[in-house]
Amino acid sequence: MTQTFHERLSALDAIFLDLENETAAMHVGVVLLFDAKPLTLDSGGLDMERITKYTLAALDTMPRYRQRLAWVPGFAHPVWVEDGRFNINFHLRHTRLPLPGDERMLKRLVGRLFSQRLDRSRPLWEFWIVEGIENDQFALVGKAHHCMVDGVAGVGLIEALLQMTPVVTEKEPSSWTPRPAPTRRQLLRAEVKHRIDGLRKLSYFGPRIRENFLGVARVLQSGMKAGPESPFTAPDISPYRRFDWTSFDLDEVKAVKRSLGGTINDVVVATTTAAIRRFLEARDLDVDSMEGFRAFLPVSTRKTSGGPTGNQVAMLLAELPVSEPDPLERLKKVIAVTTKLKKESNQTAGAELLEDVADLTTKRLILDISREAIKRHAYNVVVTNIPGPPLRLYMLGAELKAMYPLVPIPPTQNLGIALFSYNGELYWGFNGDWEGFPDLHEFVETLEASFEEYKQLAAASAPEASAGPRPDLSG
Repeated sequence: MTQTFHERLSALDAIFLDLENETAAMHVGVVLLFDAKPLTLDSGGLDMERITKYTLAALDTMPRYRQRLAWVPGFAHPVWVEDGRFNINFHLRHTRLPLPGDERMLKRLVGRLFSQRLDRSRPLWEFWIVEGIENDQFALVGKAHHCMVDGVAGVGLIEALLQMTPVVTEKEPSSWTPRPAPTRRQLLRAEVKHRIDGLRKLSYFGPRIRENFLGVARVLQSGMKAGPESPFTAPDISPYRRFDWTSFDLDEVKAVKRSLGGTINDVVVATTTAAIRRFLEARDLDVDSMEGFRAFLPVSTRKTSGGPTGNQVAMLLAELPVSEPDPLERLKKVIAVTTKLKKESNQTAGAELLEDVADLTTKRLILDISREAIKRHAYNVVVTNIPGPPLRLYMLGAELKAMYPLVPIPPTQNLGIALFSYNGELYWGFNGDWEGFPDLHEFVETLEASFEEYKQLAAASAPEASAGPRPDLSG
């Protein structure tokens, strides 16, 4: 008799399904730009047959991408089962930009693709191959539901598709036979056993609860504190998205860090804070008295780059000093906030503890907290920074030129910001609500100007810089 297969979603994975609604799609995404020439046929157009075969072979190392959702009767908890009707052509799709195929047209297309929710009756991912991009390029636009992967897990999936050399290594796809799903009774029995075992395991959590009690208390406290009203939040959002991007030289980011202090992530947060301040000032809002503007900063708790897919993150809220007009003082305040979050308040361990207890008992423990935080506008913007591969990568000999990530926005947020480092560049992706954040590109330009400000300050404070008063760059 063939062995059945199912795998229970963790509580954290499962709540991304519960948070999704008609206006807020909960998939992560990425736009990969490649040199098209190595994959262009003599007759013109990309070799889609070869790309399809290559992607199918890569799925042999990514079993989750052949699995769909099923639900435990009575408990409504999701599990993964293998999809007996899996068809690569449903998930790997092909389109082309009309002339001139410029960056603006690509961004509009990507915004439309990211607006569309994934079909829950099938494996929760799509790859779109986009031809006709200027400068002999093509794009791979990837979408995967957040219940499948977090940002760091997503890096591993990208690496499975890419190679460190232009020398092509291709494998034949393995034959694949789906294992049968359990019956409803078997799913129910397994879930009951999981919850009984979970209650027994809680008896061992005493020391961990005592050690991380303060961290748990601060997670709950920060999640229930309402943030200020601003263009970054709304009572509700539309189902449509704008997507924009930019990139910074990573060496320039590191130069700012070395000269002015902090970490790369501190420079990212300070630059974002400066851009938010400028953006609000341009709309005649009183930023000098604005307090409690917070960013949602997902922090990876993944111990290694390998391991299972799914989410291994702690959710932290950081108050951004948008009321501080001085850029250097603003950076110092950001460093103080992030240091306190990481070391003093123990919020990461507290968030992990809540997630682990919920996984042993019921997802409602963290689902209700998440919903209440969203309802109260406990944070104003999402900012996630994902470390990526430092070397140049290729797919079937085609060089990967750029990669722009996407983080989903919850039902009351107008903007999500994701960053990905690759081959000496720091790539920014901006996911904005089409109706609630129509001036997304203006925000991107403001962010670029804010980083330029920090570059000037770093250059002025370098040892070889000439002595003299610091330029007035407040904003």
